[in-house]
Amino acid sequence: MSNGLEALNVVEVGGGFVAAMTAKMLADLGAAVVKIEPPEGDAARRRGPFRAGQSDPEASGSYLYLNGNKRGLTLDLTQIGEQAELDALVRQADLLVHDFQPAEMVRRGLDYERFKTLNSRLVMVSVTPFGTTGPYRDYAASDLTLYHGGGLGWLCPGKGTPLSRPPIAPFGQHAYAQGALHAAVAALASCYSAIDSGVGEHVDVSIQEVVTFFLGRTFSSHTYAGVTESRRSPSPYEPQSLYRCQDGYLYIICAEQAQWERLIEVMGNPDWAYEERFATRDKRGQQTEPLKELISQWTAQHTVEELFHTCQNARVGAAPVLTQAQLERHEHLRERQYFQPIEHPVVGTLQMPGAPYKLKDPWWQLHRPAPTLGEANHEREQLFNPIRPAVEAVEPWSQAAPPLAGVRILDLGWVWAAPYCTMMLGFLGAEVIKVESSTRLDITRRTKPFPPNMKPGPNRSGYFGYLNQAKKSIGINLSEPQGKALVHRLAARCDAMISNYGTGVLERLGLGPKDMHKTHPDLIIAMISAFGQTGPLRQYMGYGPLIAPLAGVADQTGYEDGVPQDVGMPYGDPNGGVYAAIALTAALVARQHHGAGGQVIDLSMWEAMLCTGYEGWMNHVMGNPPYHPMANHDPIWAPHNVYRCQGEDNWVALCATEERHWQSLCQAMGQPQLAEDARFVNAAARKANEGELDRLLNAWCIDRDPWEITQSLQAHAVPVFPSMSMAALLADPHLQARQCFTYWNHPEVGPRTLMGAPWRLTHRPNGIGSYAPLLGEHTDEVLETLLQIDAQERAELRAAGVID
Repeated sequence: MSNGLEALNVVEVGGGFVAAMTAKMLADLGAAVVKIEPPEGDAARRRGPFRAGQSDPEASGSYLYLNGNKRGLTLDLTQIGEQAELDALVRQADLLVHDFQPAEMVRRGLDYERFKTLNSRLVMVSVTPFGTTGPYRDYAASDLTLYHGGGLGWLCPGKGTPLSRPPIAPFGQHAYAQGALHAAVAALASCYSAIDSGVGEHVDVSIQEVVTFFLGRTFSSHTYAGVTESRRSPSPYEPQSLYRCQDGYLYIICAEQAQWERLIEVMGNPDWAYEERFATRDKRGQQTEPLKELISQWTAQHTVEELFHTCQNARVGAAPVLTQAQLERHEHLRERQYFQPIEHPVVGTLQMPGAPYKLKDPWWQLHRPAPTLGEANHEREQLFNPIRPAVEAVEPWSQAAPPLAGVRILDLGWVWAAPYCTMMLGFLGAEVIKVESSTRLDITRRTKPFPPNMKPGPNRSGYFGYLNQAKKSIGINLSEPQGKALVHRLAARCDAMISNYGTGVLERLGLGPKDMHKTHPDLIIAMISAFGQTGPLRQYMGYGPLIAPLAGVADQTGYEDGVPQDVGMPYGDPNGGVYAAIALTAALVARQHHGAGGQVIDLSMWEAMLCTGYEGWMNHVMGNPPYHPMANHDPIWAPHNVYRCQGEDNWVALCATEERHWQSLCQAMGQPQLAEDARFVNAAARKANEGELDRLLNAWCIDRDPWEITQSLQAHAVPVFPSMSMAALLADPHLQARQCFTYWNHPEVGPRTLMGAPWRLTHRPNGIGSYAPLLGEHTDEVLETLLQIDAQERAELRAAGVID
């Protein structure tokens, strides 16, 4: 399996960011990617960050990061003759990925029904702001409007933010990045199916739905408990916040009562910590501000580094808020050789973000810099790998199976990261068997929301219900030798195994990669952890909320007072989960191409987040001053903000990322003279006068309804969308038309609504499969059908406490 994805031929046709990042995920694993740009180059070339005083389109940091390992062509796909060039590439390709909206797809000849007559195995992935169907399909969008339009902005920065302060987005292109990452999972899964079946697929990915898919517990709080959470809501875990130290900020989280008790000891057992108001997790959640003030009095007496190690050595979740400069010299990242040098013909040597996962067979490589504009225009015949013999379709297009049908995953994960990964694989048709036990309940089975008219129970949490759709549950006690033996036997019947236990736990259980590969050499094993399986911090504990501070995202997120802020959700968990899903599906495709062979995936959630938040790092290596919190503003684009509208806590995200957006905005506002105003005449002038621009737009928005503003400006193709709450998302006609929700009549909690997959398959089933399983619901079924363990032996195992 040392060859990775080298047999995969990929065509990328994009607008600059989303398709580029999707294709990057495959190129870095060895796929042959041909990037098609318009003659003027794509938008990422103009984005930057650039070195001070420069604006060379060959030297844009965003472009350089997103396009390594690719070959570059220039084609004007609005011209029929140039579309014929695209057709020639399509005949050789396994995958085509693009990020153009429906009308632009037509202009550029991106027609899957036509493409499949040229190449029946072709998979085409359309990653668009709102999908290719539904009322908003043609709405203009930007990363900012999609982040707020998908509901994540509503939660940020979180924890008691006053109504006077707007919802914000984390610094960076996070909506675009997540759209790309989720598209890569669906693309690889569809390629896996097409290679054997000869039947391709058109995958329709909505970035808004991807953002909404991230909401997890907060969305289910609305549908399970009737609670619409926002940036003002308390956390289900306390303490969980950033705390000021002598020299910076430290994030502390106590997800379990035992961690809170250990933190009390670390703080020196202060009397206040034993007050009744702080006795339980729920009580602490109602005392967010007093608790934060008291803990801050303690943290202010110490340095960040001192408390980070003190807390972690006591098994209390903690992480420093790191800057880009601190990341560059961090000993853990250096020992894991995270940053990778690349030599570019224009920029010279740059230290680039490295692999989001380490692999036993090291397919991930940064071996080629981003292409200069049109660098392969004269090599078109040699760009792709030799074409594989065509596979005759073995099933009718209308009866194609789900992409991962026949794949079986053994899921030893818990909480969010690994379950998020396997949920996606289950949505794509894999059989996911979740190993859990009543002796060690998943945290999400014990965490709100629960229906308010029911006693909490392990089968009643909306948090668990969301993350574990499309899975089976088998109850196995891993503390028993017989339980471990059952896992070994099950692994022999599976394609992959995944875990996000702490580093070293699998090995202590006798279930680590070396143990498993002795008897199951073809097994793909994915291990997710905060810090990775190697390095000086490998034994430190990690939860999703700790990862954005570690990766420099929190340092750049917040209001313009310069104080870093929490991003409002446990971002590290689903971000790590989607990267794990990419690596795992890539391993399936590689095994399919190259024959038998196992793989070990070591995914550090910290390193994965560094890849997602690339823009801050690229600004650093370009030698520029660091980005500081700027709320919803952008380093170069203006206007780029969220504006208060009519009604309590109503806001609309609005921006102009192209000159035409600004011209159209002035017309739509009925103030065409602003387009000629010297203060706003170009992007640089608007950025220099951003404060005055915001005052004008605030005055225009304040007495208008956010949907009135949206419809008015969208008629002029201006990127704009309301900042959406959970209730607004559930009622949204576009999301309903796209059928993005799942509806379950759960045996214990009754009818409930949850988020479904953020993609639509054209030729394969889109059904989710099942509600989240009851604890041990499938124990008998799995043991009987896969291991042929009869009823008498199962009864003996139950009596011995081995199975539930």
